[in-house]
Amino acid sequence: MQMKVGSMLVKQNIITEAQLEEALRNQVIFGGKIGTNLIELGYITADRLAEFLSRHKGVPHTTAKQLENIPADVIATLQAETVKQYQVIPISLEKKRLTVAMIDPSDLATIDKLSFMTGMYINPVVIPELLLLMGLERYYKIRRETRYIAIARDMRREPQSAAAQEINEVEIQQVEEVVEAAEEFIEIPGEFAGFDKVEAPELPAEPEEEEGYNMTDMCNALAGATSRDAIGEALMEYLRQRYFRCALFLPKEPVLTGWLAAAAEGYVENFGEVRIEMAAPSSFLQVMETKNFCMGQLLNPTDLKAASNVGGKDHPAVLLPIVLMNRVVAILCVFDNLENLARGLGELQKIAVKSAMAFEILIMRNKIQMV
Repeated sequence: MQMKVGSMLVKQNIITEAQLEEALRNQVIFGGKIGTNLIELGYITADRLAEFLSRHKGVPHTTAKQLENIPADVIATLQAETVKQYQVIPISLEKKRLTVAMIDPSDLATIDKLSFMTGMYINPVVIPELLLLMGLERYYKIRRETRYIAIARDMRREPQSAAAQEINEVEIQQVEEVVEAAEEFIEIPGEFAGFDKVEAPELPAEPEEEEGYNMTDMCNALAGATSRDAIGEALMEYLRQRYFRCALFLPKEPVLTGWLAAAAEGYVENFGEVRIEMAAPSSFLQVMETKNFCMGQLLNPTDLKAASNVGGKDHPAVLLPIVLMNRVVAILCVFDNLENLARGLGELQKIAVKSAMAFEILIMRNKIQMV
């Protein structure tokens, strides 16, 4: 449904095609509804989005003001586990009629379950994802991700003008190159621009690994990925069998956010909750600025915090940027001894490029589904 909403916003001249495309890219990397991404980018306000959703769904909408003073007896009608599971929040109560704000007020199955649980008639109204998350945190103490807190802090700013959002020729060329390369996704020939060349020591070649999750498996998973988590998991499954630790971070200054981290024995629990304030000097900041890899022992405060959360602070690491439209959208972090890192550096560079291509393919797949 979110794709159709995006198309309709364009059709009604509320946003431009370029703004929608940027929001789709943002959504692929950071998740969330398309409306939330449009608010984050400053292309629409929360109130205007709520009004649009109301017209689109044919039901009333909830505003930020209505979320400010919901009575305690109304909040008590639904438990925290229920509102979290069904992504709803009660707004008002009149006799046996409970007004509930929902992202999808046409979800009849959820409405029936809420009615059965409360013994009340449910009156659904629509609410943008961001406002819902704000309400759940305020009244039910359900923590928002740092990203959503930052969006809420900025959401009163005016939407950016369409003129400032035209897609430049470089971006168009990059998308065309991805389309041309998609058929050869599994094997990417040639040199990879944008990375420093390192003189790795001469090491004996290792036999190819046929068992387990191999390079072909990873590439096939990347090519067929239908979500950002599928991309991340494809990388982790391959790398965790070959290195001491591996992780994916989402850099969004001034915060470095954990995405996925893994070792041979499994995934690092609650890594998605990791939040690190970035401060110079930092290898992560260096990778973001130069769009080049960085290899060695992580020693600076920001880097040490990141390494500690992955469980690799006593090992050297290589940090590789995943670059999308000339922007570092993720950083691949691999920990091991220097010999293994040097031996695998060329392959890790290729994996970073393949990952960026997987994101581009996912964006294009979403655009195709949008019309």
